[in-house]
Amino acid sequence: MDLIETMLVTNRNIQNFELHIDRVKRSCEYLKWKFDIQEWESIKDKFPYNESIRLRVTYNQKGIRDLELFKIQKREFKTFKVVQIDFDYFLKKKNRKNFETLKKRYPKFDELILIKNELVTDTTISNLAFFTGNEWITPKFPLLKGTKREELLKKGLLKEEIIKKSDLKYLKKIAMINAILGFFEIDEYDIIK
Repeated sequence: MDLIETMLVTNRNIQNFELHIDRVKRSCEYLKWKFDIQEWESIKDKFPYNESIRLRVTYNQKGIRDLELFKIQKREFKTFKVVQIDFDYFLKKKNRKNFETLKKRYPKFDELILIKNELVTDTTISNLAFFTGNEWITPKFPLLKGTKREELLKKGLLKEEIIKKSDLKYLKKIAMINAILGFFEIDEYDIIK
């Protein structure tokens, strides 16, 4: 099994590197894989680019297997489909077959809001946040605890809450959160149940 870590490289620096390393370390501990901090530290100086790029690191029990760079493509997210799921994704696996299958099933929507046990979790590519009118909240039980989400929680800019599927109609704004998008606030959108 291969895991991945997706990072934003901006002005020659990997953003939130320590939070990414924390997640990698937790994943390795869970799987009883060896974790070599020096191997991970060595990638920090490999990207002398001034523009922002997406870095995907593939790793497994033998260590880092591959480094891939991608241009960041702007996307619009206006239509969200609410979809029930029954799978877990607490390790950031390279095999994303469950997500790909869902996206193929609902191709006309920009993104999917994934519901597990009647609770809002994530989209197929990001954590979520919602504006209540007073504060930004994020699901207490996401499928994957993202690094940008973690940063915003630590800074007190987000608050964890249990968000039920039935709560979606009361929330004022939505934001998608991941290492590449950052905190991507969306004012105009439709949620289709």
